[in-house]
Amino acid sequence: MRYFLFLLAPFCVLSLCACQNSGTRNTAPLVPKSDTSAIEKKNTLFVFVGEKVQVQPLPDEKGSMDNGFRAKYKILVPVYGSYSGEKIDFTAFDHYGWPAFASFKNVLLFVSEYRGEYYHEKYQFFDVYKTRNGRWASPYKADDYNHLYNKNTTIKPAIIDFVETVKYPLHFKGQGGTEYTVSYPTPYYITKGDSAIAIYGNYIEDLFALKKSGVLTARGLFDKTEQQEELALQEAVLEDVKCPYNADDLKFIAFWKTFSTSVKEPSLKKFQDIALDSLLICDTLLSTNNFIKRCFTEVIDDAVVRRIDDTLGKAFTWVEVNFENMRSSAKKEIVKAGKKYRFRQVMVARSTEGNSPPVIQFDFIETRKGYRLYGIDHHWFQNCCR
Repeated sequence: MRYFLFLLAPFCVLSLCACQNSGTRNTAPLVPKSDTSAIEKKNTLFVFVGEKVQVQPLPDEKGSMDNGFRAKYKILVPVYGSYSGEKIDFTAFDHYGWPAFASFKNVLLFVSEYRGEYYHEKYQFFDVYKTRNGRWASPYKADDYNHLYNKNTTIKPAIIDFVETVKYPLHFKGQGGTEYTVSYPTPYYITKGDSAIAIYGNYIEDLFALKKSGVLTARGLFDKTEQQEELALQEAVLEDVKCPYNADDLKFIAFWKTFSTSVKEPSLKKFQDIALDSLLICDTLLSTNNFIKRCFTEVIDDAVVRRIDDTLGKAFTWVEVNFENMRSSAKKEIVKAGKKYRFRQVMVARSTEGNSPPVIQFDFIETRKGYRLYGIDHHWFQNCCR
């Protein structure tokens, strides 16, 4: 038997019947759309509590790595965005087979319109159930609380009084008959027999808020806060740090403080002392004096200066390289690891614009007199590399 820890296992949860309100559906969403955010104005997101009518597979597309599905749902509660119909058709794609949301009768779904058609926001949904106070809620889902952008969320799970017991099986069989054991976190669930019973959860307003500030913001549907921008920048840089730090790590951290201060000094005298007499900028070898005169401010611009302190202890590692053509008066002082030179690399993220945030790389080499700057690399300062 294999054992896996799953905080969320929607594909194996038992669907429960939910009460439905009678009468004409209110088309006004629970959460109004902002009219001040340019990003939010552009999104075509529609979020709703829906009841499954049907989900059918689409014919396989040659070369596609995803399975396609056509889904129809009855709209029970509009949560965000606008849609006038009582039922909605949309297309969903799933890399792993049958879409997990289709295993439930009632779900909180996220779809976006593109060229007149609606498409499911891939993998985004909550299975939802009626509560005794007449609302909809879903059991505690760790994935959304653990999203990077929700690190400092004020939303908390609460004890939910569901109309019917919401329970999840502890064991299931995967493809090929392999048996898996699922574990659910306490105190959010209690175990009885072969089931985990949901105790804590969130109502649909908070469920939407978690998706909005988490994965949907990461996908560009909503504005990032300054705090989220900082979290994204930290995530963008290389993180390969041993904890607790060893003696070499602590020595480098102390040096990095000195270096990050040196680039801010108007005279750059300390920077010149730290740098080798020639630097590898992109793939071009420049004398340090020439680098300072030609393009120091292009490479270490205001964005880098603002971020350079944030990188302390966040992203450095040993890199062993063969380097036979080094031209520096400090060559004889370099500390070697066997037959190779040892480098420290530090990544400083400048921005989160685009899918690949610009990151500047600093390379340092250790000498008997301390660390020295060896090179700097990134594509945006091409003028300096000509």
